[in-house]
Amino acid sequence: MGCMIKIEQALELLRGKRVVEDSREVVGIADALVWDSRIMKGGGVEFVRAALDKGATVVTDLEVQGAVRVADAGEVLARYAAGHWPKQPAKIVGVTGTAGKSSVAWFCQQIGRQMNSAAVGTLGVIREDKVVEYTGYTSPSALKVHPILQSLAEDGVGLAALEVSSHALALRRMDGVRFCAAGYTNFTQDHLDFHGSMEEYFLAKLRLFSEVLPENGLAVVNVRRQELWPILGVVKQRGGKLLSVGTSNAELVVEVVRADARGLQVNLKLDRVPVALELPLVGSFQADNLAVALGLMVGAGMAWGEIATAAAHVTSVAGRMEIVGGGKAKGQGALAKGGRPTVVVDYAHKPDALRRALEALRPMVVGSGKLRVVFGCGGNRDAGKRPIMGKIAAELADAVYVTDDNPRREEAGGIRDAVVAGVVAGGKKPRNIGDRRKAILAALNDSGPDDVVLVAGKGHEDGQIVGETVLPFDDRVVVRELLG
Repeated sequence: MGCMIKIEQALELLRGKRVVEDSREVVGIADALVWDSRIMKGGGVEFVRAALDKGATVVTDLEVQGAVRVADAGEVLARYAAGHWPKQPAKIVGVTGTAGKSSVAWFCQQIGRQMNSAAVGTLGVIREDKVVEYTGYTSPSALKVHPILQSLAEDGVGLAALEVSSHALALRRMDGVRFCAAGYTNFTQDHLDFHGSMEEYFLAKLRLFSEVLPENGLAVVNVRRQELWPILGVVKQRGGKLLSVGTSNAELVVEVVRADARGLQVNLKLDRVPVALELPLVGSFQADNLAVALGLMVGAGMAWGEIATAAAHVTSVAGRMEIVGGGKAKGQGALAKGGRPTVVVDYAHKPDALRRALEALRPMVVGSGKLRVVFGCGGNRDAGKRPIMGKIAAELADAVYVTDDNPRREEAGGIRDAVVAGVVAGGKKPRNIGDRRKAILAALNDSGPDDVVLVAGKGHEDGQIVGETVLPFDDRVVVRELLG
């Protein structure tokens, strides 16, 4: 077996090669595969050997005969990509957190329109509220994100807001991105199938502030969330700049005045300058997402007055607490359509996100109406959260409908059983309906005009992943069809 070489030597080997990170893209000796074993359980030795058999140069952290071994293949990819596509928008802000990343990035591209803004994340590449390119990832790989940034810069984009996932930070996908500010929304359980523990999960996200964000960059931290307080110490220890947002003791204060079906009324304050806003956002937790976005725009160099003026026009990202069917929920007023429940579609597919969505919708239930939730959990993902989410649903909803949500290569019934166990542990007997359309229909049929139905887990997604096949399915479209 060959000995390990330095990153600089590996980069020299890649000079003049077509670099890929998928062995299926390898054609021959002109190609180079850079393979990070962390992206696949078992390491992916077979992919490395397949590329070697085709004559490609292979750089990897695995010990495989014929391959070039390095300590961190992710670093090789990031440094190669940053050097190969060096152009980036003048201002780049990033946001990490278990939930809220898409909303924060969306708000930033709306607020920063005077800078010709864009967002890159779960929905794809967004400009002027429209998806112009679909990437398939919350945070694309280094070989994708750097070409995207170069293309945006060449197209005159002055501000890019990037969602930064824990996977991307662990795999060094964001190394070489020149952030001027980075924000942290919240931290709760998810992705333990990849990270192994909450500690490793937190340390991965911490890299955004301890290594990736330059020391002169601004760290924006939601101090309403106590689990984020350790970030403050890390930033101060580096001598970095910090902007706390959220509570009355924060530098950027956000106070929720009203949160109902009409939207969100908030009072903001920065540098003793108060601002009152009424926004078409559902859920008080959106105030925290907005606060992080506002802080990031401060880091991007916008004046507070300009930020506040632009923030008055923000709208919700697709599939995030989106009202798609009207009943007579509290505060909905003229939007009400008699005889139908109020139906909300949300991307909540993590324990804390489901909790926050249900807590936000409870005040919208009218009189003796009920709060119902339809949801499932994804296959080949963190299995530990399934009973947790079931119990949360049982505790916060009046009726629970467990269904399928991207079972992928797992047996769908087994996934549902784990969720059902959590619901039962929480003291409720759920409906267990695998067919997602039928589950939504059951919830609607059981509902009256005073009820609120949350359809959670898929949000903006327009497909159901079963095995390796993506079947057409959009919760919003289905709800509208069923409501007529």
